[in-house]
Formats: sequence, C-alpha cells, structure tokens
Amino acid sequence: MRLFSAVLASFVACASLARAESNSSVFSRIDDVRHGAADRLCRAITTAGDRDNPVVTLRCRPGPDNWPVEMLAADGRTQVTFGKLTDPRSGAIAALGGAFADPHNTIEWRLRDGKPIAAIHRYFLDNQRQALIVHKLNNDRTSCVAAVVAVERGRDANAEAVKLADTFGPTFQCGRDKLLTVGQVASE
Repeated sequence: MRLFSAVLASFVACASLARAESNSSVFSRIDDVRHGAADRLCRAITTAGDRDNPVVTLRCRPGPDNWPVEMLAADGRTQVTFGKLTDPRSGAIAALGGAFADPHNTIEWRLRDGKPIAAIHRYFLDNQRQALIVHKLNNDRTSCVAAVVAVERGRDANAEAVKLADTFGPTFQCGRDKLLTVGQVASE
C-alpha cells in the first residue's frame, strides 16, 4: 500500500508539473510607432478623419493560431487590439485611463497547450512610465483587457503579467469581471 501511495503521489506531482509546463510563450512583432514604421509589418486598411485629425486602422501580421492583430491610431493615441473588442471601452486606452500611450513593437502570446489564451503588450505612457496590458483572448476571437501591471522599480512586472495571464486570464469574463490593476498606473 505504501508503494502504491508513493507512486500515486509521484504521478500527481508529475501531472501537476505537466499542467504547469503546458503554458508557454511565443512572440510576434508589429510596427514601432515610436520610431516610425520602417518594418512595414502593418498595413493601413481604413483611414478617416482629416489631415489634422486622422483616424487610421492598420492590420498587422496575425499572431499564433491566426489571431487577428490591428492597431487603431486616433487623437494622438494608438492601441493594439486582438480580434474584435468585446466592448469599445474594453481596450488598452480605456484601461490606461485615456492616457496618451504608444504600444511596444513586441507582443507576448501566452499559450495553454498550444492555444492562445492571452496577449501581453507593453505601453509607453511617457518618458518614464510604462505598463503591461494583459488581454484576455476568447474562443470567439473577441478580446478585452483583463489586467494592467505598472512597470515599477523593485518589482518584476513581466513575471506578474505572465502569472496573471496564466491564472486569471483563462477564467476572466469580459464585460463581467472587473479590470485588475497592479501598481500605480495613472499619473498622480
């Protein structure tokens, strides 16, 4: 009986480890709006507004599992969306309190058993402040922002964002659950 218990305990430990190891990351790139779009990884698909106030939607290379990636630039703000937003107020700009922010050119995709469950994306709010946005990716190709992690001295914001994406992201319900904010994101 002791041998069986030991084998069972070992099996449970291995199964838990295998579950934990089923999460992984892949990375993709988009144009760098802070330094010009020299890479041309995104293409304009719609333009509106006028010369002084353009509104441009760009389609970027898709992420894993052909996840749609778009950038919307309007009113001096740029946000990246994954699939269709569940609500216009569920994007990065709203999650950042309307702050003027520029997206980083690298997206981290969190996968569970090879399937995208979340996207983590860095935004530059000004010369010193940054935030990581955790996007919940739904099975119907819609998304919303589930969490915002402030990049602050003395904490590992990348590790926190990954942990949130892996634990909170899969169960987060867009439009129902409250946005989680970690650290000081808004300016004082």
